[in-house]
Amino acid sequence: MAGSDSKEQTAAGQKRLLGTFGGVFTPSILTILGIILFRRLGYVVGGAGLLSALLMLGLATLISVNTSVSLSAIATNRKVRGGGDYYLISRSLGVEYGGALGVLLYLAQAVSVAFYCVGFGEGVAALTGGGALVVQGAAATAAVCLFGLAYAGADLATRFQYVIMAILVAALTSFFVGAYGAFDPVQLQANLFADPDVEVEFWPLFAIFFPAVTGFTQGVSMSGDLRDASRSLPTGTFLAVGLSAVVYGAAIVMFAAARPLADLAGDYEAMSGIATVGWLIGAGVLS
Repeated sequence: MAGSDSKEQTAAGQKRLLGTFGGVFTPSILTILGIILFRRLGYVVGGAGLLSALLMLGLATLISVNTSVSLSAIATNRKVRGGGDYYLISRSLGVEYGGALGVLLYLAQAVSVAFYCVGFGEGVAALTGGGALVVQGAAATAAVCLFGLAYAGADLATRFQYVIMAILVAALTSFFVGAYGAFDPVQLQANLFADPDVEVEFWPLFAIFFPAVTGFTQGVSMSGDLRDASRSLPTGTFLAVGLSAVVYGAAIVMFAAARPLADLAGDYEAMSGIATVGWLIGAGVLS
């Protein structure tokens, strides 16, 4: 028994290769800074106005921080093994609740992957001018590639995510440089409050925006591949939530200072129009 336990501990030690940055922060920030940032944030600002959009960000961040505090309390009070959200829930609420919620988490993850693959396919079709066959082919190819990455293990997936991060940084840099050039203080002041002609109710817009900040739980899914999960999970999660709040806040201000609200509300491609290199925004969406 002692020899078996020793082998299990050695295997676990060999598996947990990831630190805070690669295992928690990077997957979390890549999930948070996603399609809503590139395709829906301008619409939210256009419908709500600058101040209401910042209020939405504040409420969403408050919820994220509250959840992160709970996650951190659990992660630092026990030894965290593989299983991510399911492990933490089952060890906190019991096997019965953990099993039921684990099935839901599994189904949610499976459906999410399918949606992401279809979204990737639609992005490819939009860039290439293709039709339904292009969408289906690109989505199927993406699913196969994701399966290959998952099968190969977390180490290869972690290396690949740095490529995605580089694309994301390039896309955001292109947007902020273009927005800085188009920054108009008069326009910013005019966009403080919603335009009565395009105003959308607060809560429907909040419902559109809120999924943008839920990706911070992605790092929890890597709990079985971390060198020190009890330390990495709280640190990486809070860093991801904090940085994403800064990025979203800056983007909201830049949108409001660069375009009239009516233009933002009627154009999902507003970020591409503001960016210095428009196709980088498309690359960011695909990433």
